[in-house]
Amino acid sequence: MLNIAPIKSTPYPTLRSCIDDCIQSVAEWQGKDSKCMYGNAWQMSFAEQQSPDQPLIERLVLPRISTESLTAYHGLLFNYIERKGPAMDKDFMLDLLESRLSSGMPVLVGFDSYDCPWCVAFRRLHTSHACLAVGLDRPGNIIYLTDAYYGKELEAIDFDILEQACHFYAIFELCDTSRSYTDWQTTLHEMLTNPANQVQPGEVAANLRFYAGTYLHTGIPADHSAEAGSRFKLYANALPISQIRFSQFLQLLNREASVPALSRAAEGYRHAGEQWDLINQFMIKVMCSGNKPAGRQKIHRRMCEVISLEEQLLEELVQLTMQAGRAR
Repeated sequence: MLNIAPIKSTPYPTLRSCIDDCIQSVAEWQGKDSKCMYGNAWQMSFAEQQSPDQPLIERLVLPRISTESLTAYHGLLFNYIERKGPAMDKDFMLDLLESRLSSGMPVLVGFDSYDCPWCVAFRRLHTSHACLAVGLDRPGNIIYLTDAYYGKELEAIDFDILEQACHFYAIFELCDTSRSYTDWQTTLHEMLTNPANQVQPGEVAANLRFYAGTYLHTGIPADHSAEAGSRFKLYANALPISQIRFSQFLQLLNREASVPALSRAAEGYRHAGEQWDLINQFMIKVMCSGNKPAGRQKIHRRMCEVISLEEQLLEELVQLTMQAGRAR
């Protein structure tokens, strides 16, 4: 049995990712950090509508955590694998778990929270959840899980129940770091100005304004079902989570540098995340009250205020990296 304490990735109860929590738990167990994997979290785009019935909120395109940065800056390999082919076999999963756990490393297991008794979606909504497998009793057909998202230190589950619901897993490895985030100027410059980024800093505000404008004109059709509200929050929370993630990345850099501009930007992105969370709550209220134009207009004004804040913050951060480059 691996003694891994469940560690939350942010102090916000609803603005966290279960996968982030798993990674943070493993990182702290190994005496490491993980926040450089959030260095790309400032990116955001808004996709064209794929079908007439595609919900507005599902058109937001936000980056996944950067496992490359997690490896390069923190020395923690995280390999995400969908269960296909042989991996769907029960014995394959048991052999994998037994091998990984005996080597001293946990396995992240992702499964449908509809089948997880302690999840709020249990028997209500089909969505993904992730925990760390920290122990296995193969003769007894029991797997032991640590769930940082829900604060569960150890849960014993019949493996057959988990195995049927499990649709992905991830393995961890330790490695040497290749970069140091203590050189905050270089780190920030690479995160913001990498030409390989799908979105550049100057494009983010325009993408957000497109999203806000589309909401103003179309809104979200009223749907009073609990499942619709839960699904909306699942997708909508990705935006405030991204802002909180980037705030934590900036906090990590500032911890080493103590640069006032970094501290202000970190605080600004934290505030932006909180504001997007409030906006989402208002959007649900307007949705449930008939999608009225007057309600959408108020939300649109609030959206534009937050977007202007983020635009200014990104511009200041880019200027900061340019100043640092000239000084070198």
